[in-house]
Amino acid sequence: MKQLLRLVAVLAMVTLFSACKKDWNELGSQLIVSDNLKVLSFDDQEIKVSIVKEDSLSSLNTPTSFIGSINDPYFGRTNASVYTEFRMPSTDVNFGETAVADSLVLSLALDDYYGDTLSQLHFRVMEMLEQIETTETDSLDVENNIAIYSSDDFDYDSQELGDLEFLVEPRVDSVVTITLSKDLAQEFLDADVSNFVDNEAFQTFFNGLYIACDDVADNGLLLELDLISEKSKLTLHYHTDEADTLSYDFKINSNADRMTHWTHDYSATQIENLIGLENVNKAYVQGSVGLRTYIDLPELASLQDSNYVIHKAELIIPYMSTELDGIYATPEKLGLAAINDEGNLEGLTEDETIQGSAYFDGNRNELTQEYKFNIARYVHKVVEEGYARRLVLYVPTSVSQPERGLINNYFTDDSTGVSLKLFVSEQ
Repeated sequence: MKQLLRLVAVLAMVTLFSACKKDWNELGSQLIVSDNLKVLSFDDQEIKVSIVKEDSLSSLNTPTSFIGSINDPYFGRTNASVYTEFRMPSTDVNFGETAVADSLVLSLALDDYYGDTLSQLHFRVMEMLEQIETTETDSLDVENNIAIYSSDDFDYDSQELGDLEFLVEPRVDSVVTITLSKDLAQEFLDADVSNFVDNEAFQTFFNGLYIACDDVADNGLLLELDLISEKSKLTLHYHTDEADTLSYDFKINSNADRMTHWTHDYSATQIENLIGLENVNKAYVQGSVGLRTYIDLPELASLQDSNYVIHKAELIIPYMSTELDGIYATPEKLGLAAINDEGNLEGLTEDETIQGSAYFDGNRNELTQEYKFNIARYVHKVVEEGYARRLVLYVPTSVSQPERGLINNYFTDDSTGVSLKLFVSEQ
């Protein structure tokens, strides 16, 4: 190990000396002196890695929504369901006194897939019994926004309006179509015309639909839906004494509230036993509002009186490949933030924003099987200002990204685990 560290140090110095010929803007770069440059490398004795369940995030009106079920031996069961409202594209709709229902068809536009496209999904559609309320009025008659989270539930009628056994054919299927109850279609036609005067009246009359999937036994699939596509709609087919084939489309436009409801079950995995431990050898990051990894750096406090100038700091996150990577892709990019004393996330603005995303990195390197972050300014704040020494690793835009990855924190002859390399010189 010592020989390896010496080799790393030599290579690092060569890299730094080469970089000195360029116009660097990294912290302390103007003070690099070849005689006193050192490399500090922290191993598993000084970095603690732990796992936490991600806090519920807002999934209201995201660009896309998800529906489906996955049964992953490493990450357990993940289910996604959808609540959605509908809107009329016109006002004062009148279907006619002699209107008779022919069918009611729900269409959902497909945008992408995640998981095993050979897995069959069983869709079930129910009518919502309450609206997705996004505002409320307080005692002073002031209207306030209501946060809608991915774990929130809304009441729905357990009586199914329709179901569908669906096996996706990639690059061919662009829409999921589910035929719903003709009784509901007739209810629309028999309802008083006052319910179709405008969208406010219609929303009171019809709260929307809840669309879910049954649990899958193996692998499984999540479908990414574009609900505000022109193809996503609820089509009422009917006829009257005057016309044989009529239809009306209720849309899911940008004014229709919609959300993905995410659930996770880790009971059949190692995760249940690892959550809450102070330090683990294998960690997890998971989108779909799943899992995050905490990284604690307690040894940074020892540098406060060291007189070191920090030139570069690399946080290296090795990840583990599995036989299921071809089905469940690992994230192309991970996010990294600090956890303050109140437990809230704080962006590493100096490294990510000031230095730029290309410098900050966080991209997956398939050749080295690792993610790397450049966090020199963060480390400087920890050392000089006593800033929070806990970081959190997560899947960006988790509510709309179901990708997951295993973090390797094993220290063996062939593996180094999560590590922090500091390139410093003495003042």
